[in-house]
Amino acid sequence: MIGNQWRGEGMFLQTSLGGRLVQWLLLLLGIPIGVAANFCFQWLWTVLRWSADRIDIAGVWGERIHSGHERQCSVGKISYDIWRTRWTFDGTNYHDDGRPFCHWRTISSYLDRHNKVFYYIFLNTQEEEAHAGYTGFGIVHLHKVEKKWVPVRGAFAAGNPGESFRSHSMVRLESVPENRDQARELFRQKLGLPNPPGSSTDQGA
Repeated sequence: MIGNQWRGEGMFLQTSLGGRLVQWLLLLLGIPIGVAANFCFQWLWTVLRWSADRIDIAGVWGERIHSGHERQCSVGKISYDIWRTRWTFDGTNYHDDGRPFCHWRTISSYLDRHNKVFYYIFLNTQEEEAHAGYTGFGIVHLHKVEKKWVPVRGAFAAGNPGESFRSHSMVRLESVPENRDQARELFRQKLGLPNPPGSSTDQGA
């Protein structure tokens, strides 16, 4: 009787330990699977909403400030950050001669699908003073073009000294300029920036 009792208790302990081991294994496997499933769900949900609303904002965009006298052009890229589950709009503002003036990086954003407006808060750093950072706010208005909602105009206010709220138009570009000459050519051909008065290519615009 005693032997049978010990064997029964031994079997109970083995079963209990085995059950706990299985539970720990399931827990360890469940954490990464759950995280991966959540990211997949967020991505699929975003794609479905994006397709249903036919909002087409991803890509490289050029900005032109028509009322400005200097630094009228900017180039930025709008993309969806799956890790932060939000849209980002990062880019560069240029001098009219193609030299970079400052760079901005989105730190928070919201896409209002109902009103078709994209809001973003950005951190701005100057090209020659990378240690100095300023916070700014921008909006992008979407317009329906060929059954798709795309950026057509926007506005921003940066924290640079002497800056004010500035409005701009927006056009889609193929790529970001890689150097000063490409930037200057892009401003003239794609964004409609006039040539400087007295230049050899000035057409009197």
